Amino acid sequence: MKLGINANTMPIDSLSIKPVSRLSIICAIAIALLLSSPNPAKAESREQAIDRLTDFLFYKVNPQLNNRKLQPGDREFINEWQKLREAINPRVKSVQEVCFRPAPGETGWEFTTINGETYEQTYDRLADIIFYSRHPEATGKIRTGDRSSRYEWLAIRDKIYISNCGL
Repeated sequence: MKLGINANTMPIDSLSIKPVSRLSIICAIAIALLLSSPNPAKAESREQAIDRLTDFLFYKVNPQLNNRKLQPGDREFINEWQKLREAINPRVKSVQEVCFRPAPGETGWEFTTINGETYEQTYDRLADIIFYSRHPEATGKIRTGDRSSRYEWLAIRDKIYISNCGL
């Protein structure tokens, strides 16, 4: 007896596989399209934008925290974060209000200046807030001869710079 495939049964077997194969292909294409299509992003609230920007700047000047969530025992860090958030709050405005020629339909929040400050003054003020929250004993300006404080302030100032409106 010879083992082999009967030519008459082969088309029937392959026909029964085709619908399953087609379904698999259609499912694979549908999944690929779903995964590749842009997901509609949920609109970020102003408060969420303030918190996001505060976190961004806070963790830039505190890289030793490795973006970990602050704990109740982190009083100094919590104080620094809260002071930074208070300073950032009035500086977060809508894209439509801040950016020169925003794209049609562009929404969201941007970091900007207030009360006639320049960006230089704004970043200086934020660096002051962080520096003086770390050194509450320091008052007024950093003394000219205090190099370590001056270097620390400059390091903070350098780390917090961010661009605005894609510039």
